[in-house]
Amino acid sequence: MMNKTNYAIYSTILGILLMVSVSADNSSNVFAQTDDGFNVRNAEQISKDPVAKSILEKIEQMKSKLMEVREEKKRQLEHQKFIDQQRLLAKQELNKELDRMNDKYKDHTPKASFTSFVASKPAETQLVYWDMFNFQQQKVSEARKAMKNVLDNGGSLQEAREAYHNAGATKRVQLIDMTKDLNIKHGLADDSVQSTFDKYGKLPRYD
Repeated sequence: MMNKTNYAIYSTILGILLMVSVSADNSSNVFAQTDDGFNVRNAEQISKDPVAKSILEKIEQMKSKLMEVREEKKRQLEHQKFIDQQRLLAKQELNKELDRMNDKYKDHTPKASFTSFVASKPAETQLVYWDMFNFQQQKVSEARKAMKNVLDNGGSLQEAREAYHNAGATKRVQLIDMTKDLNIKHGLADDSVQSTFDKYGKLPRYD
């Protein structure tokens, strides 16, 4: 693809050539300087003059290259316009979906519902539950960032949803480790006891 520098060079060359030779009409007349002034040459004369013929050929080549540059730039602009439109549509669709979800659950926010749930638990375990809640909220935040990143880079709504679910997923082993660490952190379990459980939360068998 021709860059801006080449474009400028070709434009300059064309300007110089046009100062020497001008295609005035369909008869391909050319102005040629002589000792007595300027004479007009027709197509037949040009065909017999290698220099004039070469100049016209170069002019046509420059015209062709300039046309290619313009067409390529036009294609690039149209392609970028299409990408921007698709990105805008994806964001609009996502925002509509989020608005519907927020409206549906506006009286049942995660924190409000969880507060009611934790209140029913023994006081000594409530901090464990809140740490679990904060972990879950962090995963949601990471999932939203992953989704936004896909959309910002021109991805589709389906790709954004997949990125959201992948970033927000938590494996069972991770949950077991987190529960163990939180129980130790809040004094509900002893480290030496918890260390006897394997990564699946089970005690080893010796039979």
